[in-house]
Amino acid sequence: MKCPICGSHDFFVKDPEDAYETYEIEIKEGELSLCDPAEAGELQLVPDTETYCDKCSWHGKLQELKKMT
Repeated sequence: MKCPICGSHDFFVKDPEDAYETYEIEIKEGELSLCDPAEAGELQLVPDTETYCDKCSWHGKLQELKKMT
């Protein structure tokens, strides 16, 4: 999976409880993982999680990213 605009594999999501808290995620070989494993217990990614590309202006639902690839 990669960004449909720029091809990046690096994304971030915002914490639904705190608009200023973000979590960096990356997608390698079709597997989604948090860049900081210590945060794994704090975040649950669901298909409708709003996801943002870390390199360009693309954003959308996580499930949309999976469909585009």
